Amino acid sequence: MTQEVLDFLDKNVGFLATKGTCGNPRVRPMQSPLFFEGKLYSCTSKAKGIYKHIQNFANVELSAFDGKETWIRIRAKAVFEDNLKVKEAMFEKYEVVRNIYKTPENPEFAVFYFENPSVKIQSFSGRDEVIKG
Repeated sequence: MTQEVLDFLDKNVGFLATKGTCGNPRVRPMQSPLFFEGKLYSCTSKAKGIYKHIQNFANVELSAFDGKETWIRIRAKAVFEDNLKVKEAMFEKYEVVRNIYKTPENPEFAVFYFENPSVKIQSFSGRDEVIKG
């Protein structure tokens, strides 16, 4: 994962697409990327549909747009991991996560990473670049 991609994700809201349990696509805003020990992570609640969707079909795509001309797509397999260090890092980085879950040990708090990501950076000015991992 390049620093350019990480900075872009930190500055822009992304939208995560999953396959819903009904078989239809589901897209939701995600603003919790965390690069930790070489992996890109995000988080959610075990009570939300996204958790069930990923359990049933782990392939996801995250797309973020800067509102001007550039967008990034990250396609990967989402893998849930019960990793307290990652949860603590999420708490440190995101106040909203702290406000929702109160403690990293909250049993509803789930983190997942993007396994073998394929990153595509594109722009209206013609940029079309693929970055693996």
